[in-house]
Amino acid sequence: MNKSKNILIVILVLFSVKTNAQKIPDGLYFVSGNEINQITILNRRDGSIKATFDTYRGALEMAFSSLKNLPGSYESVNTKENYVLTKRNNLLTLLVLGDMNLIVKKEVLAISKKELKAAKKQLGIKSELSNELGSLWGKKKKKEEEKKGPLEYFVKEATSDFHQKNVGKIIFFSKEPTVGKEDISTIKTDFKIGDEIWAAAYFSTVMKESYYLKQLSNHFQDNFGRNHYWITIGMDKMEKDLLPKENEIVNQCTVKSLKKADLEKNYVVFQVVPSSLASMKIDRDGASFLLGRMGERLDPYKHNLRISLTDGKMDQEDELYFGTITYDTTEGTEDLIMMAKEIEEGALKAKRAPTPVMRSANLEAEMMQQIELWANTKDWPGVKFHKVMITLDWQILKDDYGNIKGNYVEGDVLYSDNEGCGYRNFGFLKTYLGNGQYDENIKQHTIGHRGELSCDKVK
Repeated sequence: MNKSKNILIVILVLFSVKTNAQKIPDGLYFVSGNEINQITILNRRDGSIKATFDTYRGALEMAFSSLKNLPGSYESVNTKENYVLTKRNNLLTLLVLGDMNLIVKKEVLAISKKELKAAKKQLGIKSELSNELGSLWGKKKKKEEEKKGPLEYFVKEATSDFHQKNVGKIIFFSKEPTVGKEDISTIKTDFKIGDEIWAAAYFSTVMKESYYLKQLSNHFQDNFGRNHYWITIGMDKMEKDLLPKENEIVNQCTVKSLKKADLEKNYVVFQVVPSSLASMKIDRDGASFLLGRMGERLDPYKHNLRISLTDGKMDQEDELYFGTITYDTTEGTEDLIMMAKEIEEGALKAKRAPTPVMRSANLEAEMMQQIELWANTKDWPGVKFHKVMITLDWQILKDDYGNIKGNYVEGDVLYSDNEGCGYRNFGFLKTYLGNGQYDENIKQHTIGHRGELSCDKVK
């Protein structure tokens, strides 16, 4: 079994009580572990805390601000590592947080060594000596036990108790869920062809945190530094007699575009499989690709499927966000393939050709010349270019240091080839020569998105 399957998510349940009752008293506290000997806490007038750490390297001072939604919890300010002081079950605990607010280290604090010993026992914190002896008692066994151990998250703003209990999981529903007001009766793990499948992934912090954007979504940056993000999933069969590649249904499939408001949320809701074209809310290109693959690669029996958030690497040893369902394909795989084709045909028919933002016969001819030169060097056989549409007016393009690179413009070329018709985006640059002067001629600078079109629109 892989490491991810053995993960048991343990959520810190912090009770909402009056702030005064949860206030951490001033004073000197003993600390479990060897790196920090003692911590002196001093409450400040604005409700924050000054904490002085007595470490083997000397004194270290930190400021902790109060977490508004979690009375009795304080987060370090402007520190390299993220620390949290929190009262839990009448015990004062120091947490060191990693990516996704994963608790990578936990120490307990107490005003006396006697209370410290009792607190360590209550939280199951072993002494450094016990840990060292444990590592000597069969390293391989210890490593396997650690894999099965729980991962613990610090959740700052859960939308509900349900959210808090399911951080780190993907939960599946028969209808689109409302996070924070989930209808428990719609939670489902057993589906068949024809069923609608929805999913919600519950995070420990908001999507805009770097880990989520880089590891749990697909993304790219355009020429002007704008970032674009999508939720992408991978889907595998879980057949023990098959090789990993044979189990793969899709390595990466875009299911939802992430807007600015989505990045402020600590969860994401997306559709996996629509019940019909009328109910489809999944990204169209993703739906046609995913449904087609499912129809082709799922044999007629009941499958166990693993669905994960992925950036395309599909390394199950490192994937934390996944869920499993059963999917009965005894009958109807041809329906999935037909739905995929209908989505493609409908999208192609409805798709409009790019609209020019301006017209310039000379510039369009110059663009076409550069595109044809590019096609010749890239060996794009059997292609016929019809016309160029200027889709982005002139913009000053700068490098990361603010230096002017040149005057930039974009165009989409309409083409036809042996496989059909479509358009492709190209960027062009008039190089900056200095002193406010630019090269008179454009050069092909970037290659952008490519899309299909019905051939009646490419004329």
